[in-house]
Amino acid sequence: MKKMLLLLLFLPLFGWAQDSKLINGYGYLMLHDSKFGGGVVGNVNLLNQYLGAGPGVEITSYNGRTLVPVFADVKLKHRWGMVEPFLTGQFGYNAYNATRTDLVAATDGTSKPITFNQSGKFFYGAGGGVSFHLKSVGIFASYIYRGYKYSRPTLVDVDNQAVRFGSQSVSANVFIIGIVF
Repeated sequence: MKKMLLLLLFLPLFGWAQDSKLINGYGYLMLHDSKFGGGVVGNVNLLNQYLGAGPGVEITSYNGRTLVPVFADVKLKHRWGMVEPFLTGQFGYNAYNATRTDLVAATDGTSKPITFNQSGKFFYGAGGGVSFHLKSVGIFASYIYRGYKYSRPTLVDVDNQAVRFGSQSVSANVFIIGIVF
């Protein structure tokens, strides 16, 4: 499945649509809240050259654990010669799973360690950037603000006392630089 997804994302390099600018691919390095990562995004122009959408996948980290966001990327763009500014929106699932330990107050007034599972739910992102096209390959830079939701157990029992967690919301700043083909 992973190989098929990567093949689909890199297909614009080999497709006939690349010549007519119907398909673009983005390969990049990123700084995800001071952690390095990378990713690829495919982008197909939908109704016209101004609106594009496609799949994306990244590898980065959160709290020392691997984070793999898989998402749909939507771009609103306009090209003037070699320069193409764009606005982007990303919506998807963050594949993340970690065992966490936290201290909670017990009924006797002490803090007790509990262990629970934290997993990724969904995320959204919005941002903008600019591409500089040279013939069939170019460079781009962008910034995206992301909001992540993480799932934690709703109820954990500590000394016959219920501790409620609920979901956790986290935001991240993502700076991206890469190639567009």
